[in-house]
Amino acid sequence: MHEVSGTTDERFQSVGNYRNAEGLAVRQGLYSYKTPDYDLPGIVTGSITEAPKRVLDVGCGNGRYTRRLREAFPGAEVIGVDLAAGILESVPGPTVVADAADLPFEDGSAEVVLAMHMLYHVPDIPAVLDELQRVLAPGGVLFVSTLASDDKSEYLPIWREAGTTALGIEVRQALSVVLERFSLETAQGMLSERFASVELHDLPGVIELPEPGPLLAAFRSEADFTALAPADFDRIMAAIEQRLEAHFAEHDLLRITSHSGILECRDATGR
Repeated sequence: MHEVSGTTDERFQSVGNYRNAEGLAVRQGLYSYKTPDYDLPGIVTGSITEAPKRVLDVGCGNGRYTRRLREAFPGAEVIGVDLAAGILESVPGPTVVADAADLPFEDGSAEVVLAMHMLYHVPDIPAVLDELQRVLAPGGVLFVSTLASDDKSEYLPIWREAGTTALGIEVRQALSVVLERFSLETAQGMLSERFASVELHDLPGVIELPEPGPLLAAFRSEADFTALAPADFDRIMAAIEQRLEAHFAEHDLLRITSHSGILECRDATGR
């Protein structure tokens, strides 16, 4: 058995995966079944102790945090930043299309900077962390979020076994790339080298699905993350659907571990 060729980090990092907001919204929809029901933007806004003048939401995606920050701090300039122009079409301005490794902002110009569930997408994580530190004002706060190493531990076997059943090979899945490149544990270590204070907002929980539809939709939304031919991807999806149908024939729920975290970083070192 071998890993399918072409399913690489570079494919996962492709801007084309976010040509619109639909796929991300589908994956976010899984968390509507999560307990506890954390208010993630509320955790961020509640941790900002002084009203900022400028906030940069780097890798803002469909603007979930951008919108809440504007509500919480109406006097601030809250800018959504993303490399994917298509996904920014769903976010009210001001927005900026920019590479996180080359932000078009002055040194120390933002009291608050966010990098939420995005650093595992960038080719050079340390270089982007350098850039986030550069634009962060002295005394400012950087928020970073990602997935813990035990996140969705039931999710990967479903995909892996479907790939083996349908194609006879092990097909790499996007979550594997996330956990290998920038898990919560890795992130804590990297950020602790750069900031004197790194506070973890730990967010464990469980996703309880009453039917297969939301999970099937989430898997389908990841088609662009793979280098599979459409027919091969469809064969894997058919195998997943059969597996889930068998599960729900015997069980009322499918429980999936959900574990993420937000890292609140202050007092940057090495300026």
